[in-house]
Amino acid sequence: MNFDDASLSSLHTYRVKTRQQQKGIQPSIQKSKRKYCHISPDRKNQLISLVLDKKLRIKDAAAICSLNYSTAKTILYTLRHRPPKQAIVKPISNSTQQNLTMRILINGKLVNEYDFYAKSNKS
Repeated sequence: MNFDDASLSSLHTYRVKTRQQQKGIQPSIQKSKRKYCHISPDRKNQLISLVLDKKLRIKDAAAICSLNYSTAKTILYTLRHRPPKQAIVKPISNSTQQNLTMRILINGKLVNEYDFYAKSNKS
C-alpha cells in the first residue's frame, strides 16, 4: 500500500483542489497580476542621487521621482547587491601611436614636450 492508497482509504482525508482547478482556468492562459513598466535611467539616477548623496529617505525620494515606494526599494536593492560592470579594454591600433605627444606643463608654462613612443622605445 503506497501513500495514495492510504490517503484514499482514510475517512478524514480530503483531496484539495486549487482555485485554478475549481474554475477550470489553465495556468498559461491566466493573466499576470502585476503590470511592469520601464523606469528610465534618468529617474533611476535621480532617485539614487537623492537617497545616497542628499541623504533623503527612500519614501521621500520616491515621491519626488514619482515612483512607487516598492519600486524605489527594488532599484536601490539591485544597486547595492549587483557587482559593478567591468570596463571594456580595447587595444589601440598602431596608427594612433605615432600621434601621442607628452607635454609637461607647470603653472600653464610648457616645461618639456616629447614623443611618448619614441622615448619609450629607447628605454
